[in-house]
Amino acid sequence: MRLSTSAVLLLGASLLPAAVARAEEPAPSGKDKDKGAEVVVTGTRMPEQSQRATVRVDVVTRDEAERRGATNVAEAIAGQPGVQINPSAYGDIGNPSAIQIQGLDRQRVLVLEDGERVIGDVGGAIDLSRMPLSDVARVEVVAGPMSSLYGTSAIGGVVNVVTGQPLHPGFSGRVRLEGRNRRGVIAQGNAAWRGERTWATLDGNFFRTDGVSLLEDAVDLAMPSRLQGMLGMRLGAELNARTRVQARVRWLHDASEGRQSQVVPGLGTYRIDLPQRTNRFAVHLVELVDLGKGSTLRLALGQQWAFDTTQKDRYESPIDETRDREASLSSLEATGTIADGRRTWVVGMRAEVEKLSQSLTRAELISGSVQTSTIEELVPVTLGSIAGYAQLGWKLFDSLTLLAGGRAEMHLRYGGVAVPRLALSYQPLPSVTVRASVGRGFRAPAAKEIGFAFDHGALGYRVLGNPNLSPETSWGTSGDVSYRSKNGFLVRGSVFANWIDGLIDIDIRPAASQGGIDDYTYRNIGRARTFGAQIDGACTIAGVLRAEAGYSYLWTRDDENQRPLEGRPPHTVVTALRADLPLRLELVLRYRMVTDAFLDEGLRTPGFQTIDARIARPIFRGARAYAGVLNALGAQKDPTRLGDQRPVQGRTLYFGLTADIPAEEP
Repeated sequence: MRLSTSAVLLLGASLLPAAVARAEEPAPSGKDKDKGAEVVVTGTRMPEQSQRATVRVDVVTRDEAERRGATNVAEAIAGQPGVQINPSAYGDIGNPSAIQIQGLDRQRVLVLEDGERVIGDVGGAIDLSRMPLSDVARVEVVAGPMSSLYGTSAIGGVVNVVTGQPLHPGFSGRVRLEGRNRRGVIAQGNAAWRGERTWATLDGNFFRTDGVSLLEDAVDLAMPSRLQGMLGMRLGAELNARTRVQARVRWLHDASEGRQSQVVPGLGTYRIDLPQRTNRFAVHLVELVDLGKGSTLRLALGQQWAFDTTQKDRYESPIDETRDREASLSSLEATGTIADGRRTWVVGMRAEVEKLSQSLTRAELISGSVQTSTIEELVPVTLGSIAGYAQLGWKLFDSLTLLAGGRAEMHLRYGGVAVPRLALSYQPLPSVTVRASVGRGFRAPAAKEIGFAFDHGALGYRVLGNPNLSPETSWGTSGDVSYRSKNGFLVRGSVFANWIDGLIDIDIRPAASQGGIDDYTYRNIGRARTFGAQIDGACTIAGVLRAEAGYSYLWTRDDENQRPLEGRPPHTVVTALRADLPLRLELVLRYRMVTDAFLDEGLRTPGFQTIDARIARPIFRGARAYAGVLNALGAQKDPTRLGDQRPVQGRTLYFGLTADIPAEEP
């Protein structure tokens, strides 16, 4: 068939997950979710009902996220069974809210926005707390290797943040205003318009909070003061009966003010301010073409830029340091979903170019005068890749589905890699689903690992990049069984295992020494294994009480050093209770227990428990007032205890108001 003019303009397009139009629509409400009407796309790039999905996909809708008191993606999924989000686990690079799935984290879990890879990591970890919920319809989480569909970094799993489009014709809007202790202020909202063939949404977010000092009268801040802002616009139009186009433009701003002290022998203690500014811009254009008989084609164009500036500003001193980092990602992808009776094919190609650079500007006292110099700390690096992938979903019988696929990817830096995946889904009864899968995963070396030069000559060493690195690779397998009754009772059990080869780490043996300075470099030197099991369930009682509970077990092994992987809690328990009380009150209680974890020989991180509570009530049609507490037990990090993963911010109290136009409350 003949494509529209916009298809030509988008010929270089980068794609969202290959699914039909339903993928962009807002997620069903919590009530619909309980009825099993939830549609997911991330596990297979095809729209499936979650209960029947060939690959298990866990979903958190925006409504559920708000019940949890969440303001960003990190807080929304922090209580999900099978995942860990403990910002204190990353003390060496600050406090990013990175996700850990199946014992793998940082660059080994891929984070997507509408199917497009997110750039702008912090020390190799995407900070999910920098992703507000203003325009989010749902968050989908898939555990296990997904590189056959999504490429690099999808070893431990994939997190896909999915936006929505307005459902109400005409004008609609939503606002959330909230106050928190530590002078916390949150304002989120969107205004939308939907016509017969077009729609548009304007999204905004504002958040600020004071920093946290864990030691009395201390200069140091364990958590910096923070200000975040987001402005975005989403547009959609139906060009004809079979063709639609969509566009998303977004700007995210994050500013933090950290502080630490430095003891100089013989001179005393000095204050160092640590301001950081990050701006991320994203543009995404998509065309969706209905080819008829259930087949679709997607063409899209993606472009992202990330600018990050960190400073080390010595208080009342001209001796300062400033690091400027720039990153960009240009991507194009085309994917077809072809329905062929009991068989559904997904075939696609993707190309992307990523550029990164980092400079260091340093003011130093030389011969009695302050001199400023700028060096390229990371020589500008360009990474490019092109990939082709295919997947067959074959419904062998009404109750048995086979999913087989693979991806071949060619990189400019290290050549090619091929990764297969095989999955089975068996549904002997409408209420029972059995799944099993095995797949290959890989992670391409990051630009910093290839070309970074961390010069710490004053301490006698440097860390140099290694352009000869190979990708990390893995094999992963998993299986799960779920039972869902007609009255809303759900119980699920799952197991998984991963074997990772070629882990990239710093070689502890110096590659060279000169002038008393040792040079270290990155090498593929690591091997590791992870194994785990999980059981969770939920039930609804009399339509007014919903209870959920989950337990996760994790075992890890660093085969190079013959010990567990650091900072991986072996046991986690989460529970939740949602009750409709008299006077139209809604009560939500959530409990989380994390056990201690291995850190080093004879040293373990302390375990902790948290309780969150929230109560809400409609105050007039379309508006709800609420109040709550996060971490009611006040579990908090001890800064004198190495590797402590307990929350930094301690107990948080909040109250707020949400309002919808048109009103959705009865």
